[in-house]
Amino acid sequence: MKYINYSLLLLLVMTTNAMSQNPDLSKVSTENTWFKVGINAGVPLQPTNSSFVLGLDASLQFLETRASGIGIKSGYSNYFSSDENLNDIGEIPLAIMYRFYPATSGFFSGLDVGYSFITNSPNTSGGFMGRPHAGYHGYNWNIFAYYNIVLIQEDNQENIQSLGISVTRNIRLGGK
Repeated sequence: MKYINYSLLLLLVMTTNAMSQNPDLSKVSTENTWFKVGINAGVPLQPTNSSFVLGLDASLQFLETRASGIGIKSGYSNYFSSDENLNDIGEIPLAIMYRFYPATSGFFSGLDVGYSFITNSPNTSGGFMGRPHAGYHGYNWNIFAYYNIVLIQEDNQENIQSLGISVTRNIRLGGK
């Protein structure tokens, strides 16, 4: 329960911060707003009975300035079990995303924060999630490394963690 409270508090702080910057959504255009779709692959750190992680991501991003973007993100990641007697575990994040772009192309960093719903686990239904990441961005493609953690809300349960890489495609509104 404490992780749900932490999640809600952090989402409140991030939302308040985003609103205090007064993003002008009337400026949404093909130049500054796009969908991002991608795949990710990783190595699970926990649960220890998983052998690898494979997933899909989808997000909508609005560039507030030339250097920062905000948006929403979801997707699905499957933690493949290395034990044939155990089910694979699924993660469905619902997150707010922030990206920092120091240049038009090149290095970028970001953070996704929100709540992840966990499927196929008898011990939990989800928890607070965070995914810091850094990588390279271009006009149409992004590639980055990430650390993903889901802080499970139930006591005495393993958090879900992984290290991985992701490739995303930028699909601009208006089809460019």
